[in-house]
Amino acid sequence: MDDSEDRNARGWDVLAPRYQSERGWPSDDLCWGHRVPMERELRALGDVAGKRTLVLGCGGGQDLVALAHLGAVGLVGVDLSAVQLEHARRLLAERGVEARLEQRSVADLSIFADQSFDLVVSVHALSYVEHADACFREARRVLRPGGVLGLSVHHPIDASTCGEPPYAFEKPYFQVETDWAWRSLGGAAAPFRSYHRTVADWFTLVSEAGLSVEKLLEPRPSEDIVWEGAEYKEKLAWVPGTLIVVARRAML
Repeated sequence: MDDSEDRNARGWDVLAPRYQSERGWPSDDLCWGHRVPMERELRALGDVAGKRTLVLGCGGGQDLVALAHLGAVGLVGVDLSAVQLEHARRLLAERGVEARLEQRSVADLSIFADQSFDLVVSVHALSYVEHADACFREARRVLRPGGVLGLSVHHPIDASTCGEPPYAFEKPYFQVETDWAWRSLGGAAAPFRSYHRTVADWFTLVSEAGLSVEKLLEPRPSEDIVWEGAEYKEKLAWVPGTLIVVARRAML
């Protein structure tokens, strides 16, 4: 585990108990981000029923449960945080969902054979990953020909601008690496390192890994507010909060 991964794993281990008890994440349907339409409405992935699925940065297991509800099979989740994975085990047991959980870097999927999965999904996790290029190469390797990668990340415009009107830039759009601490949920004791790449950077990294980008989505905000207060709701009416990328491994 490199320094960045160690920092983020420790951060989530500290934050996870309060995050999961006080905020959490939807699990009835796949949620790509705050105020983003759910997958049943958005249809970013198409039909996932019967598809062998790997979740990168599975956190507390909510995405695994949601994908099971959508019909995905052979579910596997990978995450760095031992505390998050403990929550995932409890949630999966409560919901009667079978999934394999692995504590490891999403940039090293060497425990999985080539062409093991039909679908690889990651929700707001890859902004914490320094070596996203290695992650995407591994994702391509474990996908069968025709398989799909679907990911969402913190939109770089939201990450670069302040939370108060008129939402001016507070860091350069092109600054990738940022060290910070969570401002709530006891996060002051949980340092994180994020990698807020530009939209073009994400497109290039996925493409250079050998995957064909089919969709770049910046969803307009839905009316549903699950976690955030009015201030963040107002910002997301002006600035996209989530970037979604869907790509495919070419058929042989």
